[in-house]
Amino acid sequence: MPMCALLSTCVAVATVNAVSIAPGAAVRAVNEALHHLFEPPTALRTSAQLEELANVRVPSAAGHEILAFAARPSSAPEGARLPVLMLLHEFFGLNAPIVEKAQALADNLGCIVIAPDTFRGVATSFIPRAIWLALATPQDRVNSDLDDVVRWAARQEYADTRRIAVMGFCYGGGKAIRYTTQARPNAATVIFYGSPVLDVAALKRLRAPVLAVYGVDDAQFPQRTVVKFREALAEAGIEHEVCGGGAA
Repeated sequence: MPMCALLSTCVAVATVNAVSIAPGAAVRAVNEALHHLFEPPTALRTSAQLEELANVRVPSAAGHEILAFAARPSSAPEGARLPVLMLLHEFFGLNAPIVEKAQALADNLGCIVIAPDTFRGVATSFIPRAIWLALATPQDRVNSDLDDVVRWAARQEYADTRRIAVMGFCYGGGKAIRYTTQARPNAATVIFYGSPVLDVAALKRLRAPVLAVYGVDDAQFPQRTVVKFREALAEAGIEHEVCGGGAA
């Protein structure tokens, strides 16, 4: 289900549940549902765990700091400059599972993996809040932050940003393909069930391969959309592999 539709469903369910009780209570119930969507409890706004997970603070051109987790291979050769993989989180924000994936990818691929916080200090497990964060985070802001992360990586003696890829899961997958088409065409793109770019003109800007993986039973990105993405990449002349797996 698209995120806008899911957001509407959340409100609709609250409304249906509310109108089964007294009218005054119904209004209060809907207001409370909206309150939790847009003004969740303080504990969900900024995660102390996020501060603990991040091991890097990247200075930005705009003056703020970007929290990130940077992983190096456990057995990296001394003095080697390694390729860089930027790993973009799902709509829950930067969390422990993403950090674990970053370290595993660094060890398995022998590269530097940087997982930035694209929500600028917020992480949540509350799904309505996660939906709102995804909807309220503009691509141009993400592009700017990722550019700052690449600039930071280029200053590290162990990173070779001439060899770079961007990988994302769901929300992060959609941001990844838009970042590479809009701002970083020389980076390879890896999408795990993220919103695809179907515009051939935009895809033609890419100068590196695309790998995309979708579930065959994914209602949000049905197979007809996956086929259109594959066809658009082919028409754009981009080296690619777009495949489906089991249920998403």
